[in-house]
Amino acid sequence: MHIGRRMFLTGAAGAALAIPFLASILPRTVKAAPGARKRFIALGTDHGGIWQPSMYPADSVLTPAGNYAGRAIRAGALPTTSGALSPVLTANGSVLTPTLIQKLNVIRGLDVPFYLAHHRGGHLGNYADNDGNGTDGKTLQTERLPTIDQVLAWSSTFYGTLDTIKERSLVIGAQGMSANWSSPSNQMGEITSITPENDSLALFNKIFVPPMDPAMQRPHVVDLVLEDYKRLRTSNRRLSSADKQRLDDHLDRLDELQRKLNVNVSCGDVAVPTESSSEVAQASTFVVDPAGHKRFFQLFNDVIVAAIACDTCRIATVHCGETFSDYAGNWHNDVAHESAKPEGSKQAIIEAAHQRFFEDVFVDLAAKLEAVKETEGTALDSTLLQWTQESGCVTHDPIELPVVTAGSAGGFFKTGQYVDYRNLGKQAHSPGMDNAVTSHTGLIYNQWLGTALQAMGLEPSEYEDGVNGGYGKTMMSTETWWAGYGSYGSDETSVMGEVLPLLKA
Repeated sequence: MHIGRRMFLTGAAGAALAIPFLASILPRTVKAAPGARKRFIALGTDHGGIWQPSMYPADSVLTPAGNYAGRAIRAGALPTTSGALSPVLTANGSVLTPTLIQKLNVIRGLDVPFYLAHHRGGHLGNYADNDGNGTDGKTLQTERLPTIDQVLAWSSTFYGTLDTIKERSLVIGAQGMSANWSSPSNQMGEITSITPENDSLALFNKIFVPPMDPAMQRPHVVDLVLEDYKRLRTSNRRLSSADKQRLDDHLDRLDELQRKLNVNVSCGDVAVPTESSSEVAQASTFVVDPAGHKRFFQLFNDVIVAAIACDTCRIATVHCGETFSDYAGNWHNDVAHESAKPEGSKQAIIEAAHQRFFEDVFVDLAAKLEAVKETEGTALDSTLLQWTQESGCVTHDPIELPVVTAGSAGGFFKTGQYVDYRNLGKQAHSPGMDNAVTSHTGLIYNQWLGTALQAMGLEPSEYEDGVNGGYGKTMMSTETWWAGYGSYGSDETSVMGEVLPLLKA
């Protein structure tokens, strides 16, 4: 039997974009999301390598807060007297106001318990998306999972209804850091990286489409090809399992395309942007222009906030590949890999770069969300906005990964805190010839990912794999030379399914 394009595309005008499944074949149980409308936004930056006194508030802020998982944990209120929480966490006081600071959290002492090297997927739970540096990384490369933003994007708990949703999630910047099933509505097929959008105007046009007359609502494309699909899918014994999966993936994408075309949403007079991030990036000096990096990401911030205000999307991930620095040399070799050296010659560069990202992107987005007033509070109040870094205080090593958040996720989180989960009895990095930094191991980062999913309304049964709590694969490092080797055990793994202590309101 010849399988022609027309059989697949009857009535579809050849359209095949991305993402649910055949509702008439696989009915879904839809339940309304509890409480207020929630939003999730994740910002991720490369490297890290910031010495702890530069990244975190002063230790004097911390006081004992009880025992947990075999260690004494500590916490304290973030200082609200100025726009400076630390050298990196500094912004103009007119924007980083005491009110906004009280809606932040700074979290210290979260680790990935194996050597991950360079990666993008670790920010959101797809640890397989790494460069294969070392035995641990190579082992994990076959253990791919959807990232938590995509778990949310395809959850009927999070999206109780899609009536106004033009895009389930916005994947933005550089190479992106999101991954999903090729047939996401049925959780089937390969786990593939999602191609990010680097043009803010193109993203705006995907979300904001002039409202159409409901009488002109299009019939579902999938309905027009359903009989052909069923005959081919169920009756043709020559069709391989791989080809059946390709059929499923194809129909999945058509169904999602049709759903988005039928969304009829109006958000008043929305002005079309007159500038695009792609135009900013075309400048010959863009690579070493922090002002250009600022403008690039603030254009995307504007689209994210408008989408949330209009409720055309509730999820966004932003991967930052820019350095926010005018350093013209090899950033990876000359700066990132020199940042932990005893002389600290590159700390000033990396500290300034991350401070700019904090002020120009993270605080800018938080303040814009805070300016959107809703029936109860602001858009920021219903949001979990997080900023994570690829590495901790030593480049390549996911020990003491900094997590900075804004928003309470609809009252789920207690905010205005600096929280420290390190086990001060377990030292990781030690000062030496090539390392000026002392670090300590903490709790496992998967627990934070599970906490974020619970903050968005999901139950552990909706995302845990039955082996470990939290979200994501877990292994203990086989790299005996690695700073975290042998530092994680039952104390850490036994609590992974719990919401992190001190954060729940």
